[in-house]
Amino acid sequence: MSSERELLQRVAMGMEAEAFLGSNIGRYLVERAETERDDAVGDLKAVSPDDPKAIRDLQNRIWRAESVQFWLADLINDGNNAMHELQAREATD
Repeated sequence: MSSERELLQRVAMGMEAEAFLGSNIGRYLVERAETERDDAVGDLKAVSPDDPKAIRDLQNRIWRAESVQFWLADLINDGNNAMHELQAREATD
């Protein structure tokens, strides 16, 4: 079980991630990641099935572009979960 301090830190990180996504830099990075992913998916559809290196490279571009968004979403979800846990603790105290 997490300490109250740990939960508060997780809440703060989640809030920071949300604020980052709402910032100009955050929106820019998300847009770049989405464009990178979409371009790579389009290229993957057209690449020769006989070119495993090109396929791997495109799959890695897609993974990298999606990972940034997944990591930020994980931070936000973890912060929300920590907030709910703190609220549940307060309700039982």
